[in-house]
Amino acid sequence: MLEELHRTLFAEDDKSWRGKRATKRFSLIQASWEEVEEEGKETGWIEWQFTPDARRLIQESQTYAVMNRQAVLGFRSAYSLKLYEEGALRLHRRQPIWKVDMVGLRAALGIDPEKYADFAQLRRKVLQVAKAEIDQLAHFTVEWDEIRRGRAVIELIFRFAPKDAPAQIETVDELARHASGRKARREDSVEDLAIAGPTVAPELIGRLVADATSKLSAPDRVPREKFAAFPLGSLRYGGEEFYKVGVEHGGGWDVDGIAEAYRKEMGTRLGSLKGVKLERSWRGFCESYFSRRGRP
Repeated sequence: MLEELHRTLFAEDDKSWRGKRATKRFSLIQASWEEVEEEGKETGWIEWQFTPDARRLIQESQTYAVMNRQAVLGFRSAYSLKLYEEGALRLHRRQPIWKVDMVGLRAALGIDPEKYADFAQLRRKVLQVAKAEIDQLAHFTVEWDEIRRGRAVIELIFRFAPKDAPAQIETVDELARHASGRKARREDSVEDLAIAGPTVAPELIGRLVADATSKLSAPDRVPREKFAAFPLGSLRYGGEEFYKVGVEHGGGWDVDGIAEAYRKEMGTRLGSLKGVKLERSWRGFCESYFSRRGRP
C-alpha cells in the first residue's frame, strides 16, 4: 500500500512556462519512513509526507469532506456512514441542500436495486436509522422532504444543518462514552438506578479494602523503571504506564484482553523489547487491535 501511494499521481490543468495550456502531473507522496529493528524485524510504524503540490491541492479542493474519526468509527449502519459523508461534503462546500432522485440515492448510499423496493421499508430501515445515528454522532443534523408523483416518491431533498454549541458539546460527550449504551441513550430508554445506602459500617468497609489492597500489591521499595519489561499479569497492577496506553489507544476494548493478544502475537520477541521500543510496539498493537475490530 505504501508503494502504491508513492506511485499515485495527481493531474490538474495548468500552463507551461511558455504560457500554453498544459496538464501538470505530480506525486502524492514525497517521502516515507518505515521503521525496521536492528535484527531486521519490522515494527509496523510508518510515516509519510505529502508533496507541497499535493498539500496545496488537498487544502484548496472542494471535493474533500471534513469528517470526525470517532464519528466514522461509531456508526453501526453503512448507510449512516454514506449519508454522513454526503452531508460533511456539502457542508464543507457550503451547499447544505442535496436534491436527489431515487436512482441517485441508491447509488450514493450503496443500496442494491432489488433491496427495499417499497419506499416505506427504505425510509424505516435506511433513512430513519441513518438520521438517528447522524443526529447523535455527527457535527450536524439531517432532515429530508419527499417529493411525490402520485403516490410514488420520486425525489428527496436533504437538508444538513450544523449543530449549535450546546449540541456540539453533547455530541463530543457522547463520542467519549462507551458504544454499548448508545442506542438506549439515543432512544432515551436509559433507566436511572437508585443505589441503597450501605448496610455495613464505613469503618469496617475501610479496613476490608485496606486489607485486600495490601494482599494484592506491595509498594515498590525502589522506583520501578517505566516500560522496562512487559508485565506478566494484569496491567492494572505494576504496569500502570502500559494500562494508560491501552486505555488511550485501545478504543474501549478490555486492556488486559489486548495485552493477552499482544503477548501471544509477540511470543519470545517480547523479551528483547524495552524502553521506547517497547512503548511504541505496545501502542502500535493497541491501535491495530482497535482498527481491526472497531468499537466494542
